[in-house]
Amino acid sequence: MARNFALVKSIAEFQGLRPEEIMRELYNGFQELTGEQMSSEQVSAWHGALPHLQKAFALLPDRVLVVLEYTLPMSNERIDVVLLGCSPEGKAQAVVLELKGWRKVYYLNNSLDLDNDLVLADDEVRQHPELQVLNYVGKLNYSHSAADRFAFVGCTWLYNLPPRELTFRRVDAFWQGQAEEFGQYLRNHLAGPVKEEDAKAFLEGYYMQTPRLLEAIRKNFDALRQGAIDALSVSGFGPSEEQVKLLNEVQKAVESGERVCYLVQGQPGSGKSYLAVLMLLRSLKNVGQFHSQNNVAVLGYRNNRLINTLRKVFRECSPGLDTVLKFYSTGRGKNGLAEGDLQSPHFCLAIYDEAQRMTEKNIRVAMQRADVTVFFYDEAQILNAEEEGWTENFKKIAEELEIDLRERTLSGIYRVQGGAAYHGFVETVLTDPSQAKLPEGLNYDFRVFTDIREMLETLRQKANQSRSKVALVAAFTESPGDREKPLEKSLKNRRIGCPLYSGFNHYKDTGLDIYWLMDEKEQYPAFWYGGQSNDLTHCASIYGCQGFEADYVGVVWGRDFCFRNAQWELGENCEDNIGRPSLKQLFNQARNGDRKARVLALRLLINRYRIFLTRGIHGTYVYCEDEATARFLREIASSKGGRSL
Repeated sequence: MARNFALVKSIAEFQGLRPEEIMRELYNGFQELTGEQMSSEQVSAWHGALPHLQKAFALLPDRVLVVLEYTLPMSNERIDVVLLGCSPEGKAQAVVLELKGWRKVYYLNNSLDLDNDLVLADDEVRQHPELQVLNYVGKLNYSHSAADRFAFVGCTWLYNLPPRELTFRRVDAFWQGQAEEFGQYLRNHLAGPVKEEDAKAFLEGYYMQTPRLLEAIRKNFDALRQGAIDALSVSGFGPSEEQVKLLNEVQKAVESGERVCYLVQGQPGSGKSYLAVLMLLRSLKNVGQFHSQNNVAVLGYRNNRLINTLRKVFRECSPGLDTVLKFYSTGRGKNGLAEGDLQSPHFCLAIYDEAQRMTEKNIRVAMQRADVTVFFYDEAQILNAEEEGWTENFKKIAEELEIDLRERTLSGIYRVQGGAAYHGFVETVLTDPSQAKLPEGLNYDFRVFTDIREMLETLRQKANQSRSKVALVAAFTESPGDREKPLEKSLKNRRIGCPLYSGFNHYKDTGLDIYWLMDEKEQYPAFWYGGQSNDLTHCASIYGCQGFEADYVGVVWGRDFCFRNAQWELGENCEDNIGRPSLKQLFNQARNGDRKARVLALRLLINRYRIFLTRGIHGTYVYCEDEATARFLREIASSKGGRSL
């Protein structure tokens, strides 16, 4: 099982080592955990902190466990220190400690007065450590498989700062010269050792994604609607530092009445969809600070699967509240947020998620729909030829409209446990396959299966044994789906089984019968939000999985994107007739010698498989319907820590 920490020691072991010995093990463990070397800044911070920790830990029982650089299961965020023991009452307890070696800190002048969520520390803008701790404790409580075993206590130690340099309301804080007081505080919470089975459950913990994610939003909706970041943190949804900065920047632009457009690029897993919703809620909270107009903020989607899932959640909170969620394109040229009359309605703030799917006409209207416009996009996720949300198009239209365009990037990767190392691996597989190999020590479960039945059984085991959420996605090949009869178990809707619409006999005698997920209003919310994906009776196409995720995802790699002669080529089958021209039409044009069609089709397929391969939080399992492609991927999977089965 992939490890979640860089170093774990008992107090006796930790106290018996010199700081440089701990540092050596921590450095190596960090590299094994992340696949990357510690930065010089991180090394310096730990060198400064270790002597302080050893002094504070002197009063703790020998068998309390010290865990350094613990990765939160639901993201690549890491907690500095977690101490595992038991309370005076004998219950398992985990103390979450955020260390700060700052030597000077100031509050930023923030007109939003959002509980001073950002501070200026050693001349750099940082998130208030209280919010960091609340974020960590919230995520452990709501998204950790061992949450029912432990009580989590959060605290911070600013060991180079004089007392009371910052205000803490909900987290215990300790300061310079308070090692003994802090040590006694820890002893009061950790009176004895943690049970072995509890420690194992925590150290091997995983992200247990259940409907609690959206349930927490419902429970805290009044606070969310008012934009309370601390409420989000406690519920396990604390925004990262770069996300907080963007939220505040946009909020200030709205308050000042600027006419500006933000172009926010982020790769899969960077938190774009989450941040778009949070930005909407924060904006609605501050309605009194905006202009006198009634239309404050709106969030637009084209992905009807995603919007229908979110609408269900909003409606359960308050009937009619989903009016703040709109389609930006209806396909009919009117009624969409990025269609029709340019000025009516007009908003203080308009947010567009998955904006790479816009046409140039959509972009032009969208930029004039509000005073402040925010586009969240990733041009590497463009799916069809008619989608024109390329960076150069946004820039061109903003220049023509004389709108100030500000480009921002979300650099974090918060979905996939493998982080940047896994994303880099996927990118190499798709764009430079001759150089593809699994990184050493990859903290991610990547497997390629020779039998789809074995892949399905492995997914079932994950769902049953670890209470994980699993899902099946598949290339848009072999059958087109029946939009007129989406729920019917017909030849058009069957994706895996025999017979298939295409005549492909690959699944003869397997006994499998799996259908496309087709109904957008009912099936999709039940599949992704209601847990029906675990049944493995249906699979999602590229259009049905974009914007969604599961703990483990099985990918059926189709006959559209095949490995031939040491490179990727168009394959033998494509049934995707969505768009003008559709991918199926591009396939036909390429077969007739159209080189431009071939290049565009390959570019779109690379985007699609990039999305497929990044839907799984903890693991991605692949089954190939093309044997040559299967051989290539099995070779990669067996090169380093992956598995070929």
